[in-house]
Amino acid sequence: MTARLPALILALAAACWIGLLRVAAAQEPVHAHHAPAQARMLISPLELTEEDLTAGSAAYRNACARCHGADGKGGVARRSSAPAPSDLTSPDYRRHADGELFWVISEGIADSGMPAFKTTLDDRARWQLVAHLRQLGGVRLSLAAAPAGSSYVWDLPPGLPRPKVPADNPMSDAKVQLGRHLFYDTRLSIDGTFSCATCHQQARAFADEKARGVGVTGEVHPRGSMGLGNVAYSPVLTWANPTQRRLESQALVPMFGEDPVELGLSGQEGALLARLRAEPRYRQLFAAAFPDVADAFTLDAITRAIASFERTLLTGRSPYDRFRLGQDANAISPLARQGEALFFSERTECFHCHGGFNFTETADYAGKGFIEIEFHNTGLYNVDGQGSYPAPNTGIMAITEDEEDMGKFKAPSLRNIAVTAPYMHDGSIATLAEVIEHYAAGGRSIADGPNKGIGATSPRRSSFVKPIDLTPEEKRALVAFLESLTDQTFLTDPRFSSPWPASAP
Repeated sequence: MTARLPALILALAAACWIGLLRVAAAQEPVHAHHAPAQARMLISPLELTEEDLTAGSAAYRNACARCHGADGKGGVARRSSAPAPSDLTSPDYRRHADGELFWVISEGIADSGMPAFKTTLDDRARWQLVAHLRQLGGVRLSLAAAPAGSSYVWDLPPGLPRPKVPADNPMSDAKVQLGRHLFYDTRLSIDGTFSCATCHQQARAFADEKARGVGVTGEVHPRGSMGLGNVAYSPVLTWANPTQRRLESQALVPMFGEDPVELGLSGQEGALLARLRAEPRYRQLFAAAFPDVADAFTLDAITRAIASFERTLLTGRSPYDRFRLGQDANAISPLARQGEALFFSERTECFHCHGGFNFTETADYAGKGFIEIEFHNTGLYNVDGQGSYPAPNTGIMAITEDEEDMGKFKAPSLRNIAVTAPYMHDGSIATLAEVIEHYAAGGRSIADGPNKGIGATSPRRSSFVKPIDLTPEEKRALVAFLESLTDQTFLTDPRFSSPWPASAP
């Protein structure tokens, strides 16, 4: 039961905590008021229950209420030279990740008189206290509720949390296996030449090599294929559609979408189901995945199975992960360590958009306090001097119709980024070295042509994107760090490869 954490989970959380302490200590000094950027990677091992919330409230009363007040609104400083205790109900606290709150609770704040609780509260109690602080801030926390009869066992990389799963589509091994077959099946295209895997290739972290996607009819898409590694943790899908939230419904877009055409199945639902029925292997796979359904050959079953398979595409066994968790002090090079320090520094500010365990701030998982969804304008274009991006790639503005959203795209995970070139939503930057140059300049300059403009002067550009004076060695160091995020096991794991013989389907 989630109310009783297995010793292994707590041990992994402790390993992550110790590893981050070591990494931070080896880099730059941390101001007493702020957790280091790496603290954002700390993940609560709790899948919150009512017991956890009750325990967190009790821990607050015993350890915090004397200074911060029973309602969390702050109080009087314990000494005249110290600042008054913070108002923990302030919306400002929503800008801090759970891991940062955990860090401060653990380490204290020396110049305010706040004590460190790492010796008086165990890991579980401190995470329960974080949950209570979220409640004080007005966050409505979702409690763990495993589907009845669910026995699915996740193979989680060390330090990664359990993905959230919709209650109406519980995980099962049989459903995952059906989804894997469908993901690689070219019967899911109008002419039998394309599958999901055509644009989402395992060796490329389930992205592809094209700057922009190409559909079954040869139509070139406006944006590139996104990698699917750890897509289970993404609360919003695709580059620029804030309304696309479920893998189950998103799977319908490449199958039946007409603008652009991807798999080209619009109007072909009956023919698709007939092709699948004709494959002997599917008769057993569909029946095993949906044993309570008389006829499981439905679009609903197809999308549920594909979504289940996609949720298993978990990646977190890179050299940097081994280094971060203290498993191998030599897993990354000295140059990559230098790049790590730069990446997590306020000087480059990379971590503000690509922080957390998945190297993107847009993340959700079982036990998370609240969902973070972020889109950013990185100064990639400035075609009119007012921050405009070339149509149709205007970012989420195409959905919201709000001018403030011009050029805002989702910051993708940087895991396995070295194998997903070319980069940016439209594949317009070829290499990681060029990506670093783009951010070092504070935006891209295009000298001529229809997209001519200076991104660094865009009024729509994110405040985190600003010119940085980097030496050639520092640029190489950042690339080396990004390359250390490649999980070779994920790229070759046979569980994620095609189950079909080379000559089929």
